[in-house]
Amino acid sequence: MSTMQIPHFKERKATQVAALLIKHNGGQSIDKYKLLKLIYLVDRKALELWGHSVTYDTPENFPYDPIGPGPTPSHTYDLIDPPKRNLQETSSTSSYWSQFFSNHGGTVSLPGLFPGVGDLSPAEIGLIHEIFEEFGHKTFGELKEYLQALPEYKDIEGSSKPIKWEILLQAVGWTGEDLEEVKKDLTFKAKFETFVGAR
Repeated sequence: MSTMQIPHFKERKATQVAALLIKHNGGQSIDKYKLLKLIYLVDRKALELWGHSVTYDTPENFPYDPIGPGPTPSHTYDLIDPPKRNLQETSSTSSYWSQFFSNHGGTVSLPGLFPGVGDLSPAEIGLIHEIFEEFGHKTFGELKEYLQALPEYKDIEGSSKPIKWEILLQAVGWTGEDLEEVKKDLTFKAKFETFVGAR
């Protein structure tokens, strides 16, 4: 079996995904924990359909805390709530994300300029709409229950733990030669990004 590499996290795309989800939610704001779960479901469905993620956020299983147990996109969590994660490398005020969103308590709002969708493909935009139509009207509790039933979820204690990408790919249905081809494609994308210095 081949060793897999994963492309870098795409903060611009994560920002645009979040903005579209807020727009579908009425255009003003959304519960931050619900937003994280919806972004995870967007990336998960993209892996199932196309063999690649939209944001390439690192999926992690979280223990029980305010975000609740279950799979969560960890980099986006850092952007929304950096003090919890003790970030040391990058100030949240200098991020692309922070140019558009404000966080008030348990809510992420889009008070001003919409970031646009220039980094998203038409298929990705359609997928975001489909995910919101299916899951956007569920409560956070209902979303937690749904995500806890997914095969990649593991009940853990203490700190969060990354979900291995191969396990996630298998969980959404990739097997055998198809799985190996997806792994090769992801590795090629990751190596190409490294070669050209993409971030």
